[in-house]
Amino acid sequence: MYFLYDGTYPGFLTAVYEIYHFGTSTMEGLTPDRGEDCLFGEQYRVETQFLKAEKVVSAFEKKCGMEAVRWMYRAFLSDEEGKELKIFYFIREGFKTGKQIYARRKEPWIQDILAMNRKVGNEAEKFRGILRFSELEDGFLYAVIRPQCCILPILAVHFKDRFSQRSWGIYDSLRHEAAVYQNGRISMVNIENINKNINYSASEKDFRELWQNYYRHMGIEERRNPRERMSFLPKKYWAYLTEMKDPYNRQDLPLKGMEERKKNR
Repeated sequence: MYFLYDGTYPGFLTAVYEIYHFGTSTMEGLTPDRGEDCLFGEQYRVETQFLKAEKVVSAFEKKCGMEAVRWMYRAFLSDEEGKELKIFYFIREGFKTGKQIYARRKEPWIQDILAMNRKVGNEAEKFRGILRFSELEDGFLYAVIRPQCCILPILAVHFKDRFSQRSWGIYDSLRHEAAVYQNGRISMVNIENINKNINYSASEKDFRELWQNYYRHMGIEERRNPRERMSFLPKKYWAYLTEMKDPYNRQDLPLKGMEERKKNR
């Protein structure tokens, strides 16, 4: 039987619950429901139920501990194709071995989970450092990201602690979802059509220009090394960086050459 779920973490955990209900031997596949029918085998579309999802987490934590639950969650946030089966195998082995799971880190089925954890953790750490909030006219802080992994929940918890006195939102343009923090609470919302006509505050515009000029002139021209800069911060992260809105900062051109080009236009 092929189990199809809605693509969410609670939906995946509900699917795990249903697999154990039917018997693990009946499971041939576990994938997000993309609205396509399978040519071979029976399909079962799982209806997400938070109570069943909580039962799976509670039972797994009791058997293996909180660290294993964290591994399971972060592996789910990765963008790896076929992650569901790897996580399910991890859960199944965890229920068999209990806390002995930590002594089996060299096993391939744990190595897969830890590799996904590292990828998610590394990308989250990168975005903690480079995420740029912009202030809108009403004082709301707004940022846009486009990560490979679904790190929005991790970033939301991080910035809740850092900016607890402000209202803010982080929009994941790849997955069309946002984390919104207001009145001490984080809400995860789906946004299909984002408003591209954003009105920034006057101080935001001033600070953007100030930061771009600072970034442009803080370096030593003779030591400019575009290749080394890209090794620390690849170009895939540049799209939403304030300093990279300046053509000089973005195009790896010498400052003098840039000024001469403007004169010749």
